[in-house]
Amino acid sequence: MSPWPPVDHEVLEWRDSWRTYRAALPASISGLEVTEHLSAAVVADAAKAQQEITEFDRRLTERFGPGELGTVATVLMRTESASSSQIEHITASARQLALADIGESRSVNARLVASNVHAMQTAIALSASMDLAAILSMHQALMAETDITPGLRQEQVWIGTSGSSPVGADFVPPHHDRLRPALADLIAYTKEPATLPLAMAAIAHAQFETIHPFVDGNGRVGRALVHALLRRDRVAEHLTVPVSAGLLADTRAYIQALTAFRAGDPSPIVTRFAEAARHAVAIGDELLERLAAVELDWRERLTARTDSAAWPLSRALLAHPAVTSSLVMERQEVSRPAAMNAITALVEAGVLVKVSTGRRNQVWVASEVTAVYDRVAEMIGRRRSYDL
Repeated sequence: MSPWPPVDHEVLEWRDSWRTYRAALPASISGLEVTEHLSAAVVADAAKAQQEITEFDRRLTERFGPGELGTVATVLMRTESASSSQIEHITASARQLALADIGESRSVNARLVASNVHAMQTAIALSASMDLAAILSMHQALMAETDITPGLRQEQVWIGTSGSSPVGADFVPPHHDRLRPALADLIAYTKEPATLPLAMAAIAHAQFETIHPFVDGNGRVGRALVHALLRRDRVAEHLTVPVSAGLLADTRAYIQALTAFRAGDPSPIVTRFAEAARHAVAIGDELLERLAAVELDWRERLTARTDSAAWPLSRALLAHPAVTSSLVMERQEVSRPAAMNAITALVEAGVLVKVSTGRRNQVWVASEVTAVYDRVAEMIGRRRSYDL
């Protein structure tokens, strides 16, 4: 097991010659094979976790088939995006997330999580050609609900200590003049054939966080990068396994693993992602089983005609719990009277409840679905309940 190159540093001046700080100089990792720098036990652990992701993807694909897999994929991607945002202390109730999905939420945090979903979708769509343009597109999608200009930062950033100076900060990423070469090296690393794609993705994420190329959104884009690589390398061919939910279960260990990586030890971050992957599979199974129970109960309560749009709409509500009549018309491809009949049938069955958003559109929410999302969120690390 050969040593992994640690992060170096350079001393830079902060506005005055008498104030200096140490900025990171990320080691070149292109051409390195991470498994050569890990113990046999760590490699075996990561390989087993990677297989669990693949089996989860295969099992659900076979279970739901092409007709229903889109709903499952949306459910899992939303869970991943919400968990990734939660790591950055961006939280919102499931109801607000559902309203943000249709542009009806006043919650800033909910809209930020919705933007994270778009960043994830961009990452998956561009996974086959993961390059700088793809990374920048992910960041642009993420920043859509902020006043931050997307793109590579043009200033020094730092983590911890003072808000006005990098002097004495906990970690100072590389100077902005070094971003493009560092990212080029990272992208070259991801282009190499991977013996163990989950380990490669973990290292790529740690290197990305070390480079810290943006003013804001680095963690969320970095975790979206993981899923782009897992999709590209066919670890998860159809679904987004909520790995961030696994990381959220122990954020302290996650941060410590990133710190160890910068010191030249890649084992903790690979181990942490292996643990997170196993946790993610368990969370995904739990979430889908709870939603399946809700749907089964609905089917027993719903008395609409078999050809009513209420039936396909009820299925769609598992992934998109908030609707308007216009959205039902668009998504179910039905007339307005048919859309309203479907909504009315679901209201009478107790599936949908009308909510007030303070806007002109009439909005209905499947509160049993949002309750499931909130309960699972609490299970994976969020320790407070939200008013529904």
